[in-house]
Amino acid sequence: MGKRKVFDKTDLSIPQIEHSHDALGNVVILPEVIPPTNTTVEFGRITTANSRRIHFARWYGAGIDSITYACQRQIERFLAGQDGGIEVSTVASYCVNGLPQFLDYALLRATAFGRVLSLADVNRDFIDGYLSHLAGTGVATISQKSRYSHAKAVLLALGRRGLFSLVTNGDAATFPRNPFPNCSRKIKGETSLSRRERQALTLALRQAIKPIWVDDTPVTVELLAPALLVVALHTGRNTSPLLEMGRDCLRRHPKDDTEFLVLWKRRGYSSNKVAVRAESKVERLMESTPTVRTNVARLVRRVMALTEPLDAEAPAEFKGRIWLYRARANRLAGQVTALTPSMLSRATECLVAKHGLTDSDGKPLRINVSRLRKT
Repeated sequence: MGKRKVFDKTDLSIPQIEHSHDALGNVVILPEVIPPTNTTVEFGRITTANSRRIHFARWYGAGIDSITYACQRQIERFLAGQDGGIEVSTVASYCVNGLPQFLDYALLRATAFGRVLSLADVNRDFIDGYLSHLAGTGVATISQKSRYSHAKAVLLALGRRGLFSLVTNGDAATFPRNPFPNCSRKIKGETSLSRRERQALTLALRQAIKPIWVDDTPVTVELLAPALLVVALHTGRNTSPLLEMGRDCLRRHPKDDTEFLVLWKRRGYSSNKVAVRAESKVERLMESTPTVRTNVARLVRRVMALTEPLDAEAPAEFKGRIWLYRARANRLAGQVTALTPSMLSRATECLVAKHGLTDSDGKPLRINVSRLRKT
């Protein structure tokens, strides 16, 4: 029997771009709607980006109002699930690394031309100018590509909706086919830990997770982060799937002494299974990591048990996750939240400093999930 197609409902309350057309057919934003009442767009707490909002106010009243307004409305549409169903974290990355740099360039262009820019000005010459501007910023090529790609995603959605003339083919295409050739060759991948570094890290992790086996242990970032690093070290999974582990992540395996750790990969809209050793009466140790128990399943179940009382208080976007804790500082103090990439990074730095972990050059050991994945 064929799979039934499911149609997403359209939210008609999403703010639209109020516009008309001039004699040449170009889109003209109605002046009475600029600037909008609210110039701040919130991403919410579920995002994995460092920022939770973007303020568009500084780009209004500076000669690029139409472009700014269209970009703000497009971000709001993305967050509402329109135009492709893009993840909130991806939309946040557009607004952190890409869209601000593009709007800053638009300001410079409007000043240089001495006139107001409209959506009709977004063409190949505009994009070529932006690429030249990025090249002159002095940032690495891979960073230039990231900023360009993130801004392009927003502009492309506007062009497909007919808000400016989008040319898709030929030499006059609005977006050049490959503005950063051979960029992948310039990327330096993460390196695995050496044997000495791995042994020192696993010893530090063993000390850090000792309190997790003690009853009534308070659940803190300093406790959860090392536990997550242990899971990462033994499974080689990526950061986002690990952070978003659900309470049903452990599944039965055909073998009696093994279980499946099931993680969800948002990018591929698919689950990923990793075979881990099930809990047994005799705990075994790995030769390569002699100080960390290989029983990942037992560690995950212990974290579930400690964080289960917090799940009832967790906000809707974090319900069902296992890496929950009660915030102790900032405006979220006392509220239940989930481990984020930034908090994981800070806790890892504290772990390295506390245990004096160093590399072969005597510098603080650089630890992240990508390095553990390579290891």
